[in-house]
Amino acid sequence: MQISNNYQPNFMGGKIDKQGLEVLSHRLPSGQFQKFIDRFEARHKDYGYKITLGAGVGIKDRLDAMIHYGKDHFRYLEEGVISSIFSSPKKFMKRINRQISKDITSIASKGHVD
Repeated sequence: MQISNNYQPNFMGGKIDKQGLEVLSHRLPSGQFQKFIDRFEARHKDYGYKITLGAGVGIKDRLDAMIHYGKDHFRYLEEGVISSIFSSPKKFMKRINRQISKDITSIASKGHVD
């Protein structure tokens, strides 16, 4: 008898990886750091998508996000160089939230991400 473990949990919600936490710790004041993390996790909990906030390979002090809407739909967003210097990570989160709304509407109406 062969037993295979092909079970993969369907994790949906928000996650900040190690590199993302490092970037956030450099760019946010200590009082806002934990507040940002708590708000991020609460905002992206138990929805039909999975989002990972981090810092991509070769990106210094800039955030990126990978959003999965299921196995066929995904979106990658990266914070710009100028945005990372002159604006806070909160602005990038607002951009991510607007994009998620657009993508969910697009998937519902057209069946794919624009």
